[in-house]
Amino acid sequence: MAKISLIRLDSRLIHGQVITKWVKIAKANRIVIVDDELAKDDFMTMIYAAAAPKNVEVEIISVETAAKRWQEEELGKGTVMLLFKDVETCVRLEEKGVPIHSLQIGGLPSAPGRTTILRAVSMNQEDMDRLKELHGKGTEIYIHIIPEEARMEFDRIVRVFEG
Repeated sequence: MAKISLIRLDSRLIHGQVITKWVKIAKANRIVIVDDELAKDDFMTMIYAAAAPKNVEVEIISVETAAKRWQEEELGKGTVMLLFKDVETCVRLEEKGVPIHSLQIGGLPSAPGRTTILRAVSMNQEDMDRLKELHGKGTEIYIHIIPEEARMEFDRIVRVFEG
């Protein structure tokens, strides 16, 4: 049984000092990225594995595989940082029975139809609806882009989104 020390939503997944800092804070020796498209892409898997800190194993798996492995062995061994690049994938995994007790949001890109909540975090109505549903089930949800800054709690995220 793995210990999930941090669940993070960040469209950039593994990137620079930010992820290096969070891996250290989470004391993770494994990063598990859950993403259906990336799970089929061997080249990108190699790129993300190379971007991870030394001595940190990277695995990219689909939602179905993650759910199955959770049921069989709770994602194996070690201390895991679980990463998603979008809200939809995270919620789909939770709906398949993987508990998401706490969700850190670190980066969601801006685009037409999206509201900027805080610098690198933007959401559309579908994201907000799914996060409200997850929060309603008891998941702690907050924005925390970098460790040196204060985090933004979910009630404030909703207030900013709703303007």
